[in-house]
Amino acid sequence: MSDEKNVNSADSADKPVEQVPAPKPVAKPEDTTQSPQPVSAALSRAEQKAIKAKAKVDAKLEKARAKEAQQRAKAEAKTAAKAAQQDTQDKQDATSKDSAKPAVASTPEAKTEPTKESDPSDSNSDASKTAAKTDAKTDAPSEAKAEAREQSDVVPAQDSAGVSSTDQPVTSSSQAEPKKPVEEKKSATPADDNAEKATEASESSQSGSPAVAPAAATTAAAASKDSAEPASSTSVSKETTSTDQEPENAKAAKRRRKLEKIRVAEAAKEEQASKAQATEAHVDSKATDKQVSARRKKLDKARAAASKDAATASTRKKTGAVLLSLAAVLAAGAVVGGGSLIAPKAAEKTLPAAVTNLPAGDAISICAPTPQLLKGVDGTDPQFTAGAKDVASNLRSVAVSDLAKRIPGSSFANLDGSSQRSLTDRIAEADAAEARGSDDAGQTGRSSKISTVNDLDKAQMYSLQPLGGLASEGSALRSYQAKDGDLAGLATSTCQAPASNWRFTGLQTSTGSTSLMNLSNPTHTTAQISVRLRGPEGLIDTPTLQSIVLAPGESRTLVLGGYAQNMDSVSAEVTSIGGKITASVQQAALRGLTPSGVDMVAANASASNTQVIPGVWIDEKSNVDALSKDDSSLVPQLHVSATGSSGAGYKVKVLGKDGEVAASFDDNLAVASNATDIQSLKQLAGGYYTIVVESDAPVTASVRMVRGSDPKDSSDTAWAASSNVLAGTQAMPLPANGTGKFALAAVDSDSSVEATVVSKDGKLNKSTKLEINAGSSIVFDPKSVADDAQAVIFSTDANTYIGQLTLSSERTIAWAAMPQANAGRDGIVVNIGG
Repeated sequence: MSDEKNVNSADSADKPVEQVPAPKPVAKPEDTTQSPQPVSAALSRAEQKAIKAKAKVDAKLEKARAKEAQQRAKAEAKTAAKAAQQDTQDKQDATSKDSAKPAVASTPEAKTEPTKESDPSDSNSDASKTAAKTDAKTDAPSEAKAEAREQSDVVPAQDSAGVSSTDQPVTSSSQAEPKKPVEEKKSATPADDNAEKATEASESSQSGSPAVAPAAATTAAAASKDSAEPASSTSVSKETTSTDQEPENAKAAKRRRKLEKIRVAEAAKEEQASKAQATEAHVDSKATDKQVSARRKKLDKARAAASKDAATASTRKKTGAVLLSLAAVLAAGAVVGGGSLIAPKAAEKTLPAAVTNLPAGDAISICAPTPQLLKGVDGTDPQFTAGAKDVASNLRSVAVSDLAKRIPGSSFANLDGSSQRSLTDRIAEADAAEARGSDDAGQTGRSSKISTVNDLDKAQMYSLQPLGGLASEGSALRSYQAKDGDLAGLATSTCQAPASNWRFTGLQTSTGSTSLMNLSNPTHTTAQISVRLRGPEGLIDTPTLQSIVLAPGESRTLVLGGYAQNMDSVSAEVTSIGGKITASVQQAALRGLTPSGVDMVAANASASNTQVIPGVWIDEKSNVDALSKDDSSLVPQLHVSATGSSGAGYKVKVLGKDGEVAASFDDNLAVASNATDIQSLKQLAGGYYTIVVESDAPVTASVRMVRGSDPKDSSDTAWAASSNVLAGTQAMPLPANGTGKFALAAVDSDSSVEATVVSKDGKLNKSTKLEINAGSSIVFDPKSVADDAQAVIFSTDANTYIGQLTLSSERTIAWAAMPQANAGRDGIVVNIGG
């Protein structure tokens, strides 16, 4: 880059001064005692070289002046000595004019051919001509050539007597033979050739000393011009002034004046070149400063990126990230230090990963099978036995239309897609994909369709068609009721969407209790499932439950009592790799020969430090005391499970319609590592509550509810699980057996909910606005709006926990979780960029 700058500077020296912008004041090059203030690193080096070259030229000029003074003194002494011999010499000159050599031949630059007759006294002149020719052809630096030419102009050639031939007075015009015009042109041409060669030599020397090249070239050209002009003037003066010769002192003075003019012109050119070079360098320095500033900004960005990478990278990748960041900083520093004018390559941009939502597909949910009894002690395929005479099991669904009153298609089918039963007609896909806000008549409204199907005992897949590219509102619910037999009781279960993780808390494998886990794979991908069990003492060793393979459309039932025997509280964690699955647990108990309840246990919300359990019902205190008189376990209980190796400390809050309810629990409640713990809720008065568990580590929680009054009669149990808040809008059917009510809770802040009751004919009643204060729990009865209520559509502000509690007159109880809003199809993560 420095060579490119110097070439530009040399070119700019030949441009007119008025075209160069006015530079800032800089130190003159002649001032060798004061160092110029560097504008940039390249300019400082150029000025130093120019100063050194000028100092050399000044030294040579002083040397030439000293020689000139010495020669002048000798010439004056010799002229005084020869004054007496002037007359005699004039006569001799008249007789020897034909043999005398012209004075112009004594000029070193003149390349005239010698005459046939030559005087021995001209040997010095011949030597001078030979030396001049040698100097013209040599490749010496331009400064040496300029010095040789200046010396030849100042020091005249001498004859055999030691007297300068140019300073000697000429008294006769015949002393020098006149030359023809062609010869006169020849005598001037070599000097011009020497000037051109000196210019070429100075240009070629720029590659070696770029900063001195402009000044050296100017000096060489001036010296060549100086050597040519005296030669030409000498020949003319000897042709035209043969009779009238100028005095020797006048010629010397004239020659000095010419030399001073040349020096003044040379100094002016050097100053002009220096100013132009300084101006260009100043402009370049501004551009360089801007570029250096830009590089420094990039360096700061690189350092910031290095700090960010070092702070946010994981331990596994931190070393590599720091090394790469340091390499980027070093590279940026090298660019700034070198002052490079080449812009670095733009870095490839990488956009962050984002979730891309696909068009909604059918919303799929899986309904748990009807509760069944085991056949055989080791049977893994439980079968329903007709031990009861009065048994009812059915599936009820609700499908809500869009604003154009179009009801989406819905159906039930087996897990493998067989035995499909249509509930509502499916709309043509092209019409269903169209988003509509009104019907063909331009009217806007909504309607729904309630469907109830009996005798579907196997696990069923419920599908709901999307409308306008959005998932439709609707869900399904299984309800079961048996008035006699070993499985007497009431149970409800919401049909749930497939997922990869499921958690259950409060399962029992004690004497008389049976826990069956149903696993279903409704996807087209094989699922590899692992099940972890936790008991009161911690993790339970279950190696055979770590690699369960479930093919697409397949289901399997696990008897948990075969892995965790005789335990009052067991929690289960189910994880699937591959296809998403659904999991449900059937819980049943016997007290001897007396039925003690049946339930389809709902899954918990994800493990966290806060668990909210809405819809907890406590029977009257007199009934609880009577039922638990002979069996202390027949009381409402809170089951808490720690999901980490550090265990958890927790506290319990009870929320009622008027806020938090006073309840006395131990001050230091804790659950051991990967274990379960039980707290009695017998102290609570009868009513509806919401239980909140707050812990210092992630836990799961559920409440076992009991209903009955006489130990000799059957009783029933139900499990209320921790729930997630409802985000958006969703519909939930009421069970076909019993009377369902909804418990709604707000924990941290006030909540507002709109509840729309759906009648049996699918008509939507006027919405009811429910206001819930923070830290309280209320109950909503759909029958208060419509006697034939079949479902309720809830629209919340994502701050409400909802659970459905079902009671009947036969001393039965059931609980079901509120289904989440339909997603239709999961989003996928798409990386854009490098």
